[in-house]
Amino acid sequence: MKKSVRRAVFLLSFIVSVTLSGVSANAQYISDMPEDWPVVRKGADFYANGEILTPEQLGSLLSYTDGITLSQVEQYQKGFRTGKGLLIGFGALTGAGLLTLGVGAVGVFVEAIALGIGVSLFAPLYAVSGDSPDASLNSGFIYVTYAGLAATGVGVLGLAAGTAVYCVYKKRLNRVADSVNASREVRLSFGVQKYGAGLALNF
Repeated sequence: MKKSVRRAVFLLSFIVSVTLSGVSANAQYISDMPEDWPVVRKGADFYANGEILTPEQLGSLLSYTDGITLSQVEQYQKGFRTGKGLLIGFGALTGAGLLTLGVGAVGVFVEAIALGIGVSLFAPLYAVSGDSPDASLNSGFIYVTYAGLAATGVGVLGLAAGTAVYCVYKKRLNRVADSVNASREVRLSFGVQKYGAGLALNF
């Protein structure tokens, strides 16, 4: 009888001590973690409840994912911004190249028409004098056309490279957001809770 009482007292004392100490059986809910879900990506950053996540908050969320680290995410963000910068820069170069190409082409066309009209008007005079007209076109706009063509070509190649980089890192950042949202599993905590001691399920 005495042994049973001792065992009961020991067991009760153990339960009370563990409960009061608030020992966590698993990861506790992190206080600075955003309460509203899901986490969404906007550009290279992540948002929850309409507010941008700090690196500390994002790191807390990533701790529940399968192997994604904050340093990896920062690399993805850097790559995303690099790809976006390439698209903007080479897009502007392509636009300027096309504009230059158009100006050069129009200039060559106008000079060619003017040369043709001049040859036609002065053809009778050349026939009387027996000389042959110089009908060669030496337009200064031809170099403008070449410059525009070169700029357009470089711009298109840069756009292709920028698009590839942008899409790769955009996909990786989207995968990070999906992984964070998928990690919203049941978290079991044992200890002192808001309304007393016991178990708590955090979602």
